[in-house]
Parts: sequence; structure tokens; C-alpha cells
Amino acid sequence: MKYIDLFCGIGSFHYSFKKFGWECVMACDLEESARNTYKKNYNMQPLSDICDIDPTTVKPYDILCAGFPCQPFSQAGFRKGFKDKRGPLFWQIMKFVHKNNPKIIILENVQGLKNHDNGNTFLIITEELKSAGYNFVYKILKCSDYGIPQMRKRIFIVAFRQDMNIDLTKLFELDKYKKSITLSDFFGKKFKKDTAYTIRCGGRHSAIDNRHNWDGYWVDNKEYRLTIDDALLLQGFENFQLMGSKTKQWKLLGNTIPTIFTEILGKQIQMVLKNHIISSCPPAVRIDYKRNKEEIGNT
Repeated sequence: MKYIDLFCGIGSFHYSFKKFGWECVMACDLEESARNTYKKNYNMQPLSDICDIDPTTVKPYDILCAGFPCQPFSQAGFRKGFKDKRGPLFWQIMKFVHKNNPKIIILENVQGLKNHDNGNTFLIITEELKSAGYNFVYKILKCSDYGIPQMRKRIFIVAFRQDMNIDLTKLFELDKYKKSITLSDFFGKKFKKDTAYTIRCGGRHSAIDNRHNWDGYWVDNKEYRLTIDDALLLQGFENFQLMGSKTKQWKLLGNTIPTIFTEILGKQIQMVLKNHIISSCPPAVRIDYKRNKEEIGNT
């Protein structure tokens, strides 16, 4: 499987997809510190402004990944949606869809996207996908449901090209991944709070009882502030190096997609594709496949 990583940030999709042996053929991000971090950890140099990239120059790929700018739709921002100058960047994604016609599209954003402008923003996005020839499913996922004690929620839209005839009904059946863990167990320190606040770009160093606080916690009856290494783990990154100033690094962490989400989606995509291949085989082949799988499993 080959993919492109639009608005790549520090590369949550790349971090997870390399575990499956999938190849990134192009990445891009406007933020220099994000590009430098991507280069440092994946040995691949992302391009810069998506508006300057010609889709016809990109190598063939199967999956388009895009965690496009969330500020226009987030509660923390002004919620201007497509009126915000970053909102129209969705149309840059569709530029690649129309030119390259990838098999699969994965879009990520804040949960506020679903109800922004009384649902009209989400309707525009999904109608564009349908008119481009894609079937889709979506779900809002929360980190703390899947083994990372952070309240961070994100919406994911996964679309498959209609001519593939893929059954997507089970793609977001994720109960097998459910796992609960406390901050104390996660870090090996006695946190008063069980689940971390959502890691954000702003508000750091706010008073611990202030509504803007997200990095301050009571640990062993003392005030404790999350470190960059703590935040990396809460976003699912291990043995990872951030580039740029401390301020830039915190911004990168606040903007990234937790890797638990991208890894689960990769596994689920593998699952639905495998099920499609099996169901498309003649009955005799399916029986042979099942028998061979059982025999291999017993050796």
C-alpha cells in the first residue's frame, strides 16, 4: 500500500503505517518545524504549501491521508469553518482526489466538525466525497477508550472508491481495541486525576484551577507540569525526536493526531480489504483458504 500524507504535521499516519510496511510517496506541511521533525524521524523531506503542489506530479498511491487544519471548526477557535482562510484547504484535498482518484481517503478533524454550522459544513464535505465517487463511514474516537489516558476526541471519515464495492459496515467496529488505563498506571506516578486533559497548543502554564489549564496536575499532593516527553507518550509517540524551539514543539504536539487512532484505522483497513478479497473468491477457494489458515495456525 502506498499513501500520501497531506498536512502531515509530525507524521502520525507515517508513524503507524510504517508498522504495516506501507510506503509514503509524498508528504507536505506548511510548518517548517513539522517538516524538519518529519525528516528527522522518517528520513523523508515533506513538501511545503499544499496549494503549490501539482497532483499530477505525485507518484501513484492507494490512500490519501489528511488531518486538515482544525482551527476553523474547533471550540477553541472562532468556528468560522469555510469562512476561515484555512477552511478552504479542504478544496486542496479534493484537488488530489479528482486528479489522482485514490482508492481510499482518510480525513481527520476535531469532533466539532460534525455539528459546525448546524451540520452544513459536514454535509458539504460528505456530499463532495459522494459526488467524487466514494462511499464513506465516520466516527468520533476518544483516546481514553483505547489505552491512552487523554480526553482527546477526533472525528475520522474513511472513504472507499465506490467501484471497489467494499463493505464498510464493520470498519468502525472497534470493541476489540477497547482498553482503559489511568494516568497513574500509564506514567507510574500517583496522579489525582485519572485521565489527562486534551493536549492543546495554547493555555500551557495556566493556573492549575483555571479552565484553560491542561498541563498542570496534582501528583503525590504536589503540582506537576507535563513535560514534552510526557506529551509525546500521551499522543502515542515513543523514541521520537521533535525539532524546533520548545514553543514550536508544544505546538506540534497540540496539533498532532494520536497514533493510537491511525494504527487502529490501518488495522481496520487491512481487515475490510482482506474480508473483501475472501468474499470475492469462489466458495471452493474460500474453503481452501480457511483450511490452509487453520493448518498453518496448528503448525
